[in-house]
Amino acid sequence: MTAPDLDPAGPPATRDRLVEAISAHGPITARQLAERFGLTSAAVRRHLAALEAEDVIAEHEMPVVSRGRGRPSKAFVLSKAAHEDLPGGYDELAVMAVEELARRGGEAAVSQLAERRVADWEAALAEVVAAREAAGEQVTLARKVELLAELLTSRGYATTVRPLHVPLPTPGARDGASPRTLVTAQLCHGHCPVLDVAADHPELCEAETRVISRIIGAPVQRLATLAQGAHCCTTHIPLTEGRTS
Repeated sequence: MTAPDLDPAGPPATRDRLVEAISAHGPITARQLAERFGLTSAAVRRHLAALEAEDVIAEHEMPVVSRGRGRPSKAFVLSKAAHEDLPGGYDELAVMAVEELARRGGEAAVSQLAERRVADWEAALAEVVAAREAAGEQVTLARKVELLAELLTSRGYATTVRPLHVPLPTPGARDGASPRTLVTAQLCHGHCPVLDVAADHPELCEAETRVISRIIGAPVQRLATLAQGAHCCTTHIPLTEGRTS
């Protein structure tokens, strides 16, 4: 059965789903979007062309990894304008900022505000984990990161988890021994609900990184942020060290 070939001016729901996927999983190619939603590549490209013309998405060149040469794959991320249009927590943040800045003033007030904004992340995730464990689920560290991504998505971050397996050098290893690998993950925010504020006040990003580190129980590293012009906020999270099969 052939996948549907949709009019780009057709059902808004289709375009909304594409924008949502690009926000959470970008950079992502037309082919990957077609496979995800069961559409033809031609239909997806027409939708993408329309979204790009409206400045909802932007091209992001992906280098070819499998070989040294080759034409970069065309992938898409949300445009800066789209980030500004997505719903955020600006009203609440403004009220908090006024209260805190009035009480304390200066940079110290911004830092205090940043900490207050993320103060309930730990408690909220702890409740989710406790409920899962009460239902019989064994919540591993990797699963906790997934639950954290779900929590942050519900708060407007469009967060996904991208697992990584990094091979480690093993000097003097015996022939045939399984190589050691470092199992890590990248927590990626495709949208930031406080982007405009974070662009001028990195204290907000720093507070998020600190609370994620406390949740994980290990140092984490913020590799990139939307506020600095990256296509997403990326936090590197160490999980476990293991061996490949």
